[in-house]
Amino acid sequence: MESLNAQRYRKFFAPPRASRGQAAVTDALFLLVIISSLTGFLFIFASNYGKGISDQVTRNDSFEFVSSALKTLMYQSVTRDAALFIDVQHPNPDLEVDYLMALLKEDFADDGILTPNTQRNMAKSLYAVMRPVADTQDYLFTITTAQETVLMVIWRTRFLVQAEGSTAYVPYNEGVDPARFQNVKPDEDEPHEMFYCKPSVAGNPIQKLFLQVGTATQAQGLISMVQFCGTSFLLAQDTCELRAGVLLATWTATPIPEAEWQSLKCEKIDLSGIAN
Repeated sequence: MESLNAQRYRKFFAPPRASRGQAAVTDALFLLVIISSLTGFLFIFASNYGKGISDQVTRNDSFEFVSSALKTLMYQSVTRDAALFIDVQHPNPDLEVDYLMALLKEDFADDGILTPNTQRNMAKSLYAVMRPVADTQDYLFTITTAQETVLMVIWRTRFLVQAEGSTAYVPYNEGVDPARFQNVKPDEDEPHEMFYCKPSVAGNPIQKLFLQVGTATQAQGLISMVQFCGTSFLLAQDTCELRAGVLLATWTATPIPEAEWQSLKCEKIDLSGIAN
């Protein structure tokens, strides 16, 4: 038989059945909360991880394309006369061909200024190399020294916007802000434009442009330029070596206010003269 002391202990210290049931339910609720929290955390982590991997792959693909495009430009062969084109299927043996960078350095060495022929050759090559992404991407190519912008070529999408309360679409460069994103569309008559630009390096215009367009994929390099800096006829003894930075950048086509373009000091290029 159970002793008297054991009966008293069970009476005063053992929890009642109702308390034991409540404790079990509380433990189960705590376990359910923990499991739900872990499940939600794993779901959010998996979603963000997949999106992060997708964004990284996209960035890598964009960077690989821009890097390859810049290398192609550095070793591109062009005609000495920018009005002529190379026919790869029926090459002309009498056509005078040279490396694009060699032509550019030769032209720059005389007086530090690129002739219209060299600029057109650069625009023609850039147009051909960047054609695969030109419908959806805007881009720029620059050659700059510490003192000046030697060359800048910009390709941009020409947008039309519809102001609030209006049914007409007008160029975005007129300063009309759209009411919604749906009120912006490319100009059907002239969806793209190309420019030569000559901004001052003092105002850091390229970085200001990147602030307007958002994320830009960039590839950069350095080239050695030679410039005649003496007064004698002994050209070899009176030349100065000049380091120049080369930049190719692309970004998703974005409307940019006219005020930003004015600071770049751009001149429109006739695309009919560079498209083959």
